[in-house]
Amino acid sequence: MKLYTKLFLAALTLLFFSTATTTVFADAKSDYEFQYSRYRQNYIEYSILKKDFLANPTLDNQQKAVLAAKQTLSSRDLSKASFAAYLLDLCQEKQTNYTPIKPLLDSLRSAKAFFLSEAEKSKTIVTPANLTSFTEDYLINVVPHNRSFRTGIVACKISQLVRIQAQSKNALDVILPKLATPLSTPLQTRIDDLQLLGNKINDTIDTFTDKLYTEEEISNIDNEYYFTGKIETIKKIQTLQLKWIDGLIDIDLNYAHS
Repeated sequence: MKLYTKLFLAALTLLFFSTATTTVFADAKSDYEFQYSRYRQNYIEYSILKKDFLANPTLDNQQKAVLAAKQTLSSRDLSKASFAAYLLDLCQEKQTNYTPIKPLLDSLRSAKAFFLSEAEKSKTIVTPANLTSFTEDYLINVVPHNRSFRTGIVACKISQLVRIQAQSKNALDVILPKLATPLSTPLQTRIDDLQLLGNKINDTIDTFTDKLYTEEEISNIDNEYYFTGKIETIKKIQTLQLKWIDGLIDIDLNYAHS
């Protein structure tokens, strides 16, 4: 077996077991971690100043609390915008161009724009009345954007599954020309089984993705168990992918020639 094929199969296995965060663009991840760290710090400061105001409700303490709330809201929405950007990078770095998840990515882009806009809008907060008005409008409009994070996380896992499928097919395409012809019946059976399994995995991924847009899934998006069934399905797909890779290695080791 040629060294190239060995390396190809090793790379395919590494792709399967590696997590997406090891290859995502560092800037997006670092920006999210920075913005979230700022939000946590600002929230702590706001909590202290709010407590001071409640204990001693002077105008000075009120203004300090409002200013701290303003900074906290801004950093919160900047951290959410950077998280949306981070998820987008996680999905897009796979370069799968998998059309069925496009609406989920579009939702992340919309969320990113919304939270950036809200971070800018919070700068106009000066009085308690401003703070109340901002919060009321925010709570009305934020729901679908917060939900996009949940579906976006699932989209990232789907893009990883699709990428593995593409790499698996490429690996098979490398091996097929190395097989001696005419193909023996056992070998042809192995190839047919492999191709059938590949199609089954593709269909399972498509069905899994399509289900995300059903009324039942949309109505359960805020449920605390939203990810439970999806994790189980993803694990099943990964098990099938491992079986596929094992089948490919069997063909390469036992039938391919240099």
